[in-house]
Amino acid sequence: MLLSQWLPPLVWSGVILFMSGELGSAIYTWSLIAQLQKYFTFLQFVPTSELNHIVRVAGHILSYALLMAFWLRACRWQWPMYPIRAILLSLILTCLVGFLDEVRQSLYPSRTGKFSDVLLDMGGALIAALVLSFYLFRSRKK
Repeated sequence: MLLSQWLPPLVWSGVILFMSGELGSAIYTWSLIAQLQKYFTFLQFVPTSELNHIVRVAGHILSYALLMAFWLRACRWQWPMYPIRAILLSLILTCLVGFLDEVRQSLYPSRTGKFSDVLLDMGGALIAALVLSFYLFRSRKK
């Protein structure tokens, strides 16, 4: 079914763009991490600001890797005989969402839209593309 293939990347794109508002700002994640450090003593050995940075970078990489996988799943369903086309289109769509995410962030005073974040997002997407393309081409040879 068409909707079951295209809904996951569209919904995940919406979640990413929703989090690019005030709710996803560093102030909110910092306060959440500070609360977690009170309950999990092993987290207290890392300064809150460093842990916040690590969590935010990992969040960028993982969320865009997942978005790339969702787009690839939809594109592969649409064009089953063209894996390269599906991978490239998935990367372009993921890059577009990353760019829109940073543009939206630049509209909020508590957020900053940075090109380096788009590159970080694309890094996550490229990691997913490499892993998934290895899987796609390996499964085609069987």
